[in-house]
Amino acid sequence: MSAVEVLPTLARSRVIAILRGDFGGREEEIAAAILDGGITAIEVTLNSPNALDSIRRLAQQFGSRMAVGAGTVLKPEEVEAAAEAGARFMVSPNVKRTVIQNSIRLGLVSLPGCFTPTDILEALEAGAPAVKLFPANCLGPDFVRAIRGPLPEVRLVPTGGVTPDSARLYRAAGAWAVGIGSELLGKGEPSTERLKQIATRAREFVQAMILP
Repeated sequence: MSAVEVLPTLARSRVIAILRGDFGGREEEIAAAILDGGITAIEVTLNSPNALDSIRRLAQQFGSRMAVGAGTVLKPEEVEAAAEAGARFMVSPNVKRTVIQNSIRLGLVSLPGCFTPTDILEALEAGAPAVKLFPANCLGPDFVRAIRGPLPEVRLVPTGGVTPDSARLYRAAGAWAVGIGSELLGKGEPSTERLKQIATRAREFVQAMILP
């Protein structure tokens, strides 16, 4: 998948599944489950064990069908390593211009983490096409609605503590997408039964992001 396809691919489901932690080498099975549930973007955080290897395997197997990205990207050199592994979008918990600009230089999508209007404007001015609102559970849908007043075109991606019910509220308030971690995947190596539950849960999140 080319970088120019990332945003349209993400917009098909408006959900980014976040893999953080040790999933026992079953990342491909998890990706297959969430794809079956309709989610079209997956992010592996770089502070997970063997993160670059996981990104490489996911990009090779699913890169033509879903956007594969790296999360917890803190340094510009991490952008290069993740890109080499096959990541096509970079997600950070903070705003760091060198990370955003290095992503742009490599033709990748950067989603920096923002908590204030100042953060959001700084990220947009640096070239980010969308911003991650983090931690979203400290901000809420009312924050999204308020920000959309002066910045109606900004793509906001609330992340942190998002459930299907709150995802519906975020979308109604104007959020462009949401990021989901343990609320979708749980923690640790998944059982076969849990993979089925992940697919079902994925469908719930995707349905929640469809406007009435």
